Amino acid sequence: MVVPILLYVLVAVLSVVEGADFVDPNPITRIAFGSCANQNKDQPLWSAIARWDPDYFIWLGDAIYSDSRLMGMFHFRRPSLRHYSEQLHKMKIKPEYQSFSSRRTKILGVWDDHDYGVNDGGISDPLYTTAVQDMFLHFLDEPEDSPRWNRKGLYGSYLFGEGEHTIKLILLDPRSQIDREKGTVLGDEQWEWLDRELRSDPTPLTLIGTGLPVLTERLTVDKWVIYPQERERLLGLVSRRPNTIILSGDSHFGEIQCSNTTRGPLFEVTSSGMTHNCLDYVPVFLCEYGVKFVSECAGCIATPYVDLNYGTLQIQWTPQPRVIMEVRGRAGTEIHYVFSFDKTSVEHCPPPVKVEYQIVWQVVGISGLTIVLIIPFYLMIYIILGLYARISVYLKLRKDHQD
Repeated sequence: MVVPILLYVLVAVLSVVEGADFVDPNPITRIAFGSCANQNKDQPLWSAIARWDPDYFIWLGDAIYSDSRLMGMFHFRRPSLRHYSEQLHKMKIKPEYQSFSSRRTKILGVWDDHDYGVNDGGISDPLYTTAVQDMFLHFLDEPEDSPRWNRKGLYGSYLFGEGEHTIKLILLDPRSQIDREKGTVLGDEQWEWLDRELRSDPTPLTLIGTGLPVLTERLTVDKWVIYPQERERLLGLVSRRPNTIILSGDSHFGEIQCSNTTRGPLFEVTSSGMTHNCLDYVPVFLCEYGVKFVSECAGCIATPYVDLNYGTLQIQWTPQPRVIMEVRGRAGTEIHYVFSFDKTSVEHCPPPVKVEYQIVWQVVGISGLTIVLIIPFYLMIYIILGLYARISVYLKLRKDHQD
């Protein structure tokens, strides 16, 4: 049934098209996206993405890792501007990426924490933010007349296609605007812009890209839910438009989630880990155990994929409009779901994937982690006390001998 789409077209024709920063009248059917690509590592996925031959590729954060790790695993230092520029250039001249970027596929994107400069970072020195924003836009080969050069943040909007084959893409920049002290994510200017964008350009399908996952509540992921009021505000705005799909990254695994709204199901496809993931640090069974069995995902409609991956959307307009959402790895499709967006009967999300006895898996996981942490601690105490005892005995015997 195509009535909803015809309504969108009628509204679009009767109204003045406004809002979108860029308009590409050419119809598109294939969009690829990904995140978390370390410029110092091998780039095994670009050839696979090239074979899939998307019309557009969207960076969803961490196109490079520009910050430096200090003492410990989770302490990072902001890069100098020179170092930041060098790392962008290093990625851009990677043979695999260079070959991909020379193809017909157009490249868009926003940043997240590591290509902004600091792990889990937020609003920073305005001079620093402006400088790295200009460098990142050069990395993307942003058009000279793009309004993104003059904004405080990398947010932007795009219209693809014409008539009943139109798609609107909105890219958000929460990373450079997050204020942890105030508990805000986008900032006043970006919120006002987003409100206008969601009110304008009625389209049959809307895509929203953000490096920060929106629907997930997993404990191990930096996410919108950390800022509950901001997240509710975003979901309230997004619910104005039916047939919306969120694209996100950051998590270092791939998954598809769904949440019911007043305007129908809201999907989120997360793709993360183009060059590295938890398999680089722990055995595969531990990585899968943590993501699939211990970490809760109330909205997951498929089992997460933990190896290197990228996401794809294939839009089919005939005979019935639908979107094929996939998370793909080196060997091909790993997660697959088809969303038909012309059917008024589709009012709810598909049933989520349930993990049986999850509480048991969580108790076992926490207990195992506790043991792993406690045993080395007690061994260290035992060794220290043993050394202390030996030194004490030695000093006492030496003193007795001298007497």
